[in-house]
Amino acid sequence: MSRQGILACGYYGFANLGDEAVLAGLLHGLRQAGYADTVTVMSADPAYTQSEHGTPAIPRTDLRAVWRTMCRSCVFVLGGGSLIQDVTSARSVVYYLGMHTLARRAGCRIAWIGQGIGPLRRGWARRWTARAARQADVVVVRDPASAELLQAMGLSQVQVGADLSFLLPDADTENGWKVLQRFGVEQKDALIAMAPRQWTGGQVAVASLFQSLARFAVEQWGARVVLLPMHASRDGEFIKEIALRVPEAIVLNEPLSVQEVKAVLACCRVVVGVRLHALMLAAASGVPALAISYDPKVRAFWEPVEPKHVLEVADVNEHVLQQHLAEIWEQQHVLRDRVKAYAARQRELAWRNMDALLGLVS
Repeated sequence: MSRQGILACGYYGFANLGDEAVLAGLLHGLRQAGYADTVTVMSADPAYTQSEHGTPAIPRTDLRAVWRTMCRSCVFVLGGGSLIQDVTSARSVVYYLGMHTLARRAGCRIAWIGQGIGPLRRGWARRWTARAARQADVVVVRDPASAELLQAMGLSQVQVGADLSFLLPDADTENGWKVLQRFGVEQKDALIAMAPRQWTGGQVAVASLFQSLARFAVEQWGARVVLLPMHASRDGEFIKEIALRVPEAIVLNEPLSVQEVKAVLACCRVVVGVRLHALMLAAASGVPALAISYDPKVRAFWEPVEPKHVLEVADVNEHVLQQHLAEIWEQQHVLRDRVKAYAARQRELAWRNMDALLGLVS
């Protein structure tokens, strides 16, 4: 039986807008490049993936279906994001490298693209990652820090690209304002988006930090604060807690597509982001940001734009947040030009993923 098509594996179907942006970028990039064969997605919710992305999907835990699809696919794609890390759980490493191993046994060619590698704290996880990366036909990471980590583990053939979300089409701001109007926002409103998440190890309640920062923005500039749950199942209740003390805040509490979220962020003046892909989707439209780094991946992405406005969670307090937000607000036009230039470079680098992948299927 001749092989054709791509099988894409990632953190898909969990209603995490960051990972859905990665998948949407992968699919859009392939379409833009003229790839016509089928892309099948391993998903936690195949019906959602098929509806949202218009591509066939199979259950990611159905090993029989996965194996059958691997055996007829040309390329297995480990498709972007922070998949190879053991901070949230060692299960992530076991699952994704396990799928990599299974795909090799099925005879697929292997492409790691748009990867953010690490942190890897366990010795066995580092050794398995190094061995698997050497077995892959191509490895493209999304930032220099990931390349340095793989190189330190003995891998020499690593390309540095960018996150797959930078392959998405430009934001449709007209549609963004239409979405916002459903929540009572007017086009004349000055908007600050906040994409928070809980973190551990801080000395203050995280919700109160965002509440005070939101009130500060309202009082100082008459801004309207848009609260965006990038991962609704994890961020939804936390965002409701923030909104309780900020009656002027707008909570985007209905399911939105990746393109709708990107369009909404493009309508904002500034983004305060803990969630990485809120920063990425905003940057793609030149929106300046205050980045709060709960994970090295956040600093790795935003530091090249403006290292001054990347804050580690251990250093965050009410005064520091307000001071940085005020500086960004005052310099937003200068920063916008800088962010646009950075995003243009990220788009160029993101195409390295497509070049590497298409080299395996052509």
